[in-house]
Parts: sequence; structure tokens; C-alpha cells
Amino acid sequence: MPYDSFLVAKIVKEIETPVYLTGIYDATRHSIVLSLNKRDLMIDVSGWPNLRFTKIFVEKDVNPSSFVSLMRAKLKGSILLKVSQVDFDRIIKFEFEVKNLIGEKEIFELYHEVMGSFGNIVLVKDGKVISSFKNVSSVKRTILPGVDYILPDEDRIEPWKVDENLFLKASGRLDQFLVSKIRGFSKKTAIEVAKIANLSFDTEIASLKIDEIDRVVELIRKMVKNLDNAQVYLSFDGEIPKDIYAFEPYGEFKTFESVSEAIEKLLSGMKEESPILKKERLSKIVKNLIDKNAEILRKVKQELKESDNAEEFRKYGELLMSHLHELPKKSQRVEVLDWETNKIVIVNLDPKIDVSKNAQHFFSIYTRLKNKHDGIVKRAETIQKRISYLQEIEYEIENISESAELDEIEKELSIFKYIPVRKKQKTQKESKPIEYDIKDFKIIIGKNNIQNDRITRLASPDDLWFHSREVPGSHVILVTGKREPPDEVIELAASFAAGYSKYRNDLWASVDYTYVKYVSKPKGAKPGFVTYKNFKTLRVKPRSV
Repeated sequence: MPYDSFLVAKIVKEIETPVYLTGIYDATRHSIVLSLNKRDLMIDVSGWPNLRFTKIFVEKDVNPSSFVSLMRAKLKGSILLKVSQVDFDRIIKFEFEVKNLIGEKEIFELYHEVMGSFGNIVLVKDGKVISSFKNVSSVKRTILPGVDYILPDEDRIEPWKVDENLFLKASGRLDQFLVSKIRGFSKKTAIEVAKIANLSFDTEIASLKIDEIDRVVELIRKMVKNLDNAQVYLSFDGEIPKDIYAFEPYGEFKTFESVSEAIEKLLSGMKEESPILKKERLSKIVKNLIDKNAEILRKVKQELKESDNAEEFRKYGELLMSHLHELPKKSQRVEVLDWETNKIVIVNLDPKIDVSKNAQHFFSIYTRLKNKHDGIVKRAETIQKRISYLQEIEYEIENISESAELDEIEKELSIFKYIPVRKKQKTQKESKPIEYDIKDFKIIIGKNNIQNDRITRLASPDDLWFHSREVPGSHVILVTGKREPPDEVIELAASFAAGYSKYRNDLWASVDYTYVKYVSKPKGAKPGFVTYKNFKTLRVKPRSV
């Protein structure tokens, strides 16, 4: 759901100032409530951070968190003087005036920050952080008590300054360009603008015609003009609220006169998890699993490096045995000639035992390290396969939005114990793959591993199977009906296989194809994994339906 700067601008206008702060409370593990003259303002930093006036009852006599306790101590009896949006970003600044013990006025600032899907609340005085809901310590930014509070850098252009010239010398995809160059745009907002302009979101900027650029620029100007009114819009999936916008979205929608009312409707209407929130949750889970396994792999590789010393001990044993007749029976250290390098090697020994037993000890160490080395190699291979599999799942989540498809991915992850099985929910209908008809032939494109398995399993032996070479992607079936498909149909199916894979943004991609009868699934293999033979390879331009 797009919580973008356009929506933030309208939220800020809902908060009337000056107003007395009459209470600060914990609402949930991820939100607090500011009571402003009998109106409760919820500041949320959950998986979908937002700010809104709420009518949800908040228990106000529970033990407060340390953050809320500190805020109460600092802001008791204060007046909220002003609320503003910082640099048309998803950052809202609250300015509180409070009298200290000797009657002097002090100013405190409270910031609600949203960056990506990360939210935070930061209390600041005289430019220094006093406390924060979440402490942050990273290369890019530090939010800790006592440090200077520094706003994130912002070098994108304000939307009211956008004109046709911005597009004329630009390159890249339309959606990515809007997000990277224009302040306030989220990915969802950019995709919606493309839809309204009757353009594909992945259209190359360089290929846009003048009238298409004009349509996009005019839409952005309309979005800016629309900031003057309080109206926001909810799109629906049947009866369930789906997305919220500060401008009229593509398709059917309902209009609300209050941002807070619309957000409350959106969240309260989601008795079942919405596809957007489900997608965000699964994306975060899989990303964390990838990061966790990447760190494990790093440590395993370090162990592997250490076990590489095994050969050194084998060499010591061999040198001692080959020079045994020349060496004293016992010694603390001996010098022997390495016949391979023709250099003298110093070998430290245990003087309590014979040289021959020292040699056997070195061979024993070698055997132990070698066995460990082989085990570590196998473990590293297993972890790398796991990461590759999770990256494929990550790609699938990124490219689908239907609830049934996301349910299938969640089921797949739970089957292989990557995530716990969730409580039984309402049974979802089976998701459907993409189908495309051309010249009396049907092309079927799987959108996740469950679908990939299903369409390949149900295909006839004489149908053609396509997959991008050596990268995550969809299985594509060309239903032949035992006929010989024209080259252009085969090439189109290959282009779809490239377009629904990790190659989708490349100019050219390699795609393997073969008859379904040459595709097999190893016993116990994960969903989507197959082996194939007797294949041909095509170089094609990636394409989507």
C-alpha cells in the first residue's frame, strides 16, 4: 500500500494546531498514541508505518514502555505548536513547547520517519537525539541518544518542478525513473501513474513519445494540484479495501474526505490479511532468511579456509618418514629437505615421543582435518543451494500480487520448514498461471514454483517446455497439440520465459527449451526444480504479456 509523500502531505493538514498534549500512551508493540484535545493520534512504525487519528480504544492504564515514559517526562503539559512535512518526504515533524521547572519555555521536536518499510519515532532537543522508538546504528545513519539528529539526504526534484525536459535526456524504466528522480514517489505510486497514463510501468523512457511524456507530466501536475483538497481514495478488491491514494487511482475507487478515516477503513476492513501486507510480510521473511544463510555461508567458508591447512600436516608426516633413517630417535625440532621445493623445512616435534610417532600424529591430524574439510565443502554447497532457492522465491514474491499465489508460496516455505505453519485460514482458490493465445497455440506461464510444477506435470509429452538458462524464472509451456509450432511462436514463448525470469531487465537472454517428455523431477526435489535434456537454446529479447 502506497504510504507516499502525497498522502503524508494530506495527513499533516488534518492536524490542527496549536493544541494541548493531554496524554501519551502505548497502543501496540509498534505504535504509540498522542492524545490531542480528546482526539487520539496514532503513530505507527509497524510493517506499514503510518500516522492517523484513530477511534480504536487504547488501554491507558497499562505499564508504559521506557520510550513512552521518557516522552511523558519531557512533554508533560506541553502544547503542540506546529506539525509539518519535512522536504516533501515521508517525515513528519512535531514541535512541542513545554515549560521547565523554573518556568522557561523549551522546544522539543518529535519526528515520525518512514524509509522504505522501516518506521521510527525520534524525540529531539537542540538538534540532539534524546530517545527513539528504535535505535539505529548503521553505515548510512545513526539514531542513538546524544548524537546529532541528521535528516536523510534528498536530492530528488520536487513534483511541482517537474516538466517535459526532465524526461527528454533520461534513460531507464519509467517506474524506476519516477521513483529515483521525483520526490515523493513510491514504487506503487509510479506504477499507478503509468496505468493512468495508459503506459506499461516498465516502458523505457527513451522510447516515450512526446504526447506520452506530456500525459505523465500533466498527471503529476494534477497530483500536485490535488494536494489542495483533503480527499483521498481507496481501491477495492471486491469488498476488501486494497490500496489508498492521495490522487484518483486507475479503475474503481471510493472517495473519503479524511485521510485518517480512509486508513482506518483500510486497516479495519482487512479481517483477512491483504495481498499487499501478505506480500510485504513474505518478502521480509525471505530476505531475512537469505541474509541469515549468507552470514552462515561466510562463516563456513572461513572454516573451510582454516581446514585447508590439512595438506601441511600430511607433508610434515611424509617428510619425517622419508628422512627417518637420518633423524635422531627423539627431538624437539628437526630440519629436513623438501624434495618438491628443494628447500629446508623446519618441523617442530613432541620430544617425548619418537620421530616416527610424531609422523603418525601428523597423519592423524591430516585425516581429521581432511574429513572435516570434506564435510564443510558439502555444508557450503547445501547452504549455497538453499540461498539460490530462497532467491528464486524472493523473485517470485516480487513479481506476483494475487492472494492465492502468495498463499502457495507460503505453503511451500512451510512444507520445507523455512517458516512455521500458520493457523488454519480460509481456504483460497487455486491460483491460475498466465495464458496467452497466438495462431491457435496456447502459451502457459507459471508464476510461482507450485504453478511451475503443476503446468509441467499436466503438460503433454509433445508440448514444449521453456526456462531461462541458469537463473530463477517461470516454467513456460507451449501447448503444441502434436503440431509443429512456427518459429515465431517458439521465439515468443522463449521471450516470455526470459521476461518472467531474472533476465527480465536485460536486453537479451538465453532460454533453453525441449519437449516435456525430456523434463523430469528428481524424487524429493523442491517445487519448481527439474532436470532436462535434449534441449536447444535461443537468444531472445525478454518480454511480458
